[in-house]
Amino acid sequence: MNDQAMRAEAVAVRAGRVVAVGRRADVMKLRGARTELIDLKGRTLLPGFVDPHGHMMVGGLQALAANLLAPPDGEVTDIASLQRTLRDWVAANRAAVSEVRLIVGFGYDDSQLKERRHPTRDDLDAVSTEFPILLIHQSSHLAALNSRALEVAGLTAASKNPAGGVIRRREGSQEPDGVLEELAFFQAGFKILPAVGPKGMKAFAREGAKLWARYGYTTAQEGRATPGTANLLRQVADEGGYAIDVVTYPDVLIDREFIQAGASRTYRNRFRIAGAKLTIDGSPQGLTAWRDRPYFKPLGAYPPGYSGYAAASAEEVMSAIDWAAEQGIQIITHSNGERASDLLIAAHRAAQARFPKARAMRPVLIHGQFMREDQFDPLKALNVIPSLFPMHTFYWGDWHLDHTAGPDVGMNISPVGWARKRNMIFTSHHDAPVAFPDSMRVLDATVTRRARGSGRIVGPQHRVDVITALKAMTLWPAYQVFEEKTKGSLEVGKLADFVILSQDPTRVAPTTIADIKVTETIKEGSTVFRLEATAGRTAGARDDSFARMLHAMAHATSAADASAAVSPQFAQFRERLRTQLATQTPPGSGIACQSDVIMWLGDAMSRGSAS
Repeated sequence: MNDQAMRAEAVAVRAGRVVAVGRRADVMKLRGARTELIDLKGRTLLPGFVDPHGHMMVGGLQALAANLLAPPDGEVTDIASLQRTLRDWVAANRAAVSEVRLIVGFGYDDSQLKERRHPTRDDLDAVSTEFPILLIHQSSHLAALNSRALEVAGLTAASKNPAGGVIRRREGSQEPDGVLEELAFFQAGFKILPAVGPKGMKAFAREGAKLWARYGYTTAQEGRATPGTANLLRQVADEGGYAIDVVTYPDVLIDREFIQAGASRTYRNRFRIAGAKLTIDGSPQGLTAWRDRPYFKPLGAYPPGYSGYAAASAEEVMSAIDWAAEQGIQIITHSNGERASDLLIAAHRAAQARFPKARAMRPVLIHGQFMREDQFDPLKALNVIPSLFPMHTFYWGDWHLDHTAGPDVGMNISPVGWARKRNMIFTSHHDAPVAFPDSMRVLDATVTRRARGSGRIVGPQHRVDVITALKAMTLWPAYQVFEEKTKGSLEVGKLADFVILSQDPTRVAPTTIADIKVTETIKEGSTVFRLEATAGRTAGARDDSFARMLHAMAHATSAADASAAVSPQFAQFRERLRTQLATQTPPGSGIACQSDVIMWLGDAMSRGSAS
């Protein structure tokens, strides 16, 4: 990824670092009697991928739950295949399911089902009426429950919609149909999901790191943590649980003192707290991103002119970014809608006027799905790095063109072209577990922007060449996390963090990039994943780890009831969260982004055995 020497014939490693790179004849001069010589045999070696934004611990949960994703990451294409997948999963885990009396699935997406609707309680009752079933939507903003789960959650025809959430009803009735949105799902989840305890959550973290390594990532990210989950991630690190580096960003609206005390540029046992996370709004495909215009043709009972909503008040956003600027702490901000990014820009402008040093802290805009081109000039002036989500064009391109944004605005989803037009760097992420952390799918989508359903090119003006896309996965995210001196390119002195691919992505047809396989991942000179050695092992590891988790759930105490919802302004939300987390009481306000639900559930589950 070094523009001065983009390609090399050989690389030499000693003590975990690159000591030579370049022509084979020159590098081979360093060969000694004990040197191990590795022939790539036509494969391609690249710098290890650096995760610009994902949720590694939650990815571990995805890896250890029933996989309800649509192709190519799963097999669910309609209600019948969803039911079949659940039945097969239950059959494979019957003893554990019988003990814990709970069935959990992750990743179904109504926009990808043939019926173009969510599974209802009746659909799930056909799978089981004995055990509660909780299916988490791919966005993590909604869930589908069977009748038994609704009973456990205490939801009936008399139940009122909580502020910031919706209990969907059967047609012509007030009886819940099984689909819960936002806070309604959040509150039900705290009644349904028992705490798995620290051992279960540690399993998620370890398996998440393994999953990231499988796709060539040598640095992973847990993109939103609570103090409880951050401490648990640290415990896994101190127990030697990570073969790759892990960074995390705790939520800035929960405990700033915790972030200030823990933030560091130095790893301890492959883990560090890198800065703070702020969330302004929600999900574009879930129709909760805060837009400056109405959604195009949203499916569902949305009022005329519906444009989403904010998950944090203007005062909270301004205060958080001002605090980070004053403390010299990097802050990354989830902002999907145009109005959310307007607020983000205003907050950074005000903070940098007071604390000019904040510009050097490399603030990051996460996602930026719905943006206007005029927003990129102030982003550049404020040195805000856009970490965009081109993989959305593959998974949800058709959905955005047809329903959320429309055929014109939809062409500017994840507008990397506007960044490159201004010579700005950008990073390209996967946001797992929204999808698997599939690096080749990230690369493919950043280059081609081809929707998986129709094959339409979603914004041809925002496509980039393969080298630029690779920089957005290696050198530029290394810069984003202040590690460009040790990661992101094959240069003398840098860490020997490598990924070996089955083919050279610059020399295959762009439409076949996603077919390239990660054959090996190397962290500081040591192999942490090899395709031949682990093929056929993943499924077994998933089943075994999830069975252990279910066993822990069976012997843990249930989480307390969710507290009452606050006003839509969320003015007191975060202060109450500090108290609720301290007392292990689940929070009870609006949910905004795909990490909200799992973040809070994760915190509660990580505390379970101690309650």
